[in-house]
Amino acid sequence: MRSFDRICRAINVTAGIAGIAAFFTPLPAAAADLPAEVPSETADNSNLPALVPVLQDFTVDRTNRLTVPVTINDGKSFPFIVDTGSERTVISQELAEYLNLDTGDMLRLATVSGPATVNSYLIDKLTTATISMESVEAPGLKRQNLGAHGLLGIDSLEENKIFLDFKKGEMQVLPSEKRRGSTKLERGMIVVTARRKAGRMILSNALVNGAKVDIIIDTGAQSSMGNYKLRDLLRRRDRKGDYQDVAMKSVIGDVMTGQFTQIRSIEIGGVKIMDLPITFSENYAMKTLGLENKPAIFLGMDALGLFDKVVIDFTNRRISFELPKGSSADNFRRLAAVR
Repeated sequence: MRSFDRICRAINVTAGIAGIAAFFTPLPAAAADLPAEVPSETADNSNLPALVPVLQDFTVDRTNRLTVPVTINDGKSFPFIVDTGSERTVISQELAEYLNLDTGDMLRLATVSGPATVNSYLIDKLTTATISMESVEAPGLKRQNLGAHGLLGIDSLEENKIFLDFKKGEMQVLPSEKRRGSTKLERGMIVVTARRKAGRMILSNALVNGAKVDIIIDTGAQSSMGNYKLRDLLRRRDRKGDYQDVAMKSVIGDVMTGQFTQIRSIEIGGVKIMDLPITFSENYAMKTLGLENKPAIFLGMDALGLFDKVVIDFTNRRISFELPKGSSADNFRRLAAVR
């Protein structure tokens, strides 16, 4: 098991976060070193598999988030982050200006650090191997703060299910129809029912150190983030817990403070994730979801990536997890603790 001191040394306490709606991502300092100019070369789509209509390769970027090549207006392709925690699809200001996109209305957003009013850009057509959207009005944010050329939000993902195969590095975005039972895709997986709030998937029966919490699934977050309501609850239960002060930057450039620690146990559907690093902060996005007075977590890629496969079914409000092959729930507890 990694010690708390080792983890604290491994993170940058002035790391940036990107937050739009319920999106949170602590970025290492290297992620801010993206070139000032948008590259003119396109992403290479020639290696996409034969099943392009239903199968989408993804990569894990240096901030440990999922990215896919996104084509703007039938032109060039650029890597966007896949973000189930963001209400809107977002484009960086630099990319929008490079593509000479028309500006739209000013939009008011709820970021983790607070409300913000930003420019929007008009995209006639936005496509991936599995998604096609037209007439998109995308908020524009600085790439240095966003940490990417853009991100795909739930406006492009709803009414579908996302199948993430971390072993193969593949993502499928599949149509999802209303049904009661599990699908063939979910056989052998741990299936947990969620509720939807503003399009986001929220698990309401999860336990953190034995206390009931709400968990928002967030593929756009490198690391998991909790609110102060949860921190205060955990402090009352464990007065010996270690907390380290950290400073973070939001997508609009605001600096916000928080505290970093490890959660001893998160239980989802009978499976426990042990010693998960987490940052606590006053999160305005949780207020927009009505969670400011409830213990809550945005569960990021540090936790989702522990599983071999994850299915996020927006239509049927289900999250399904597949344990690493050959492991049981008990074995998985130990595996999660040492990663």
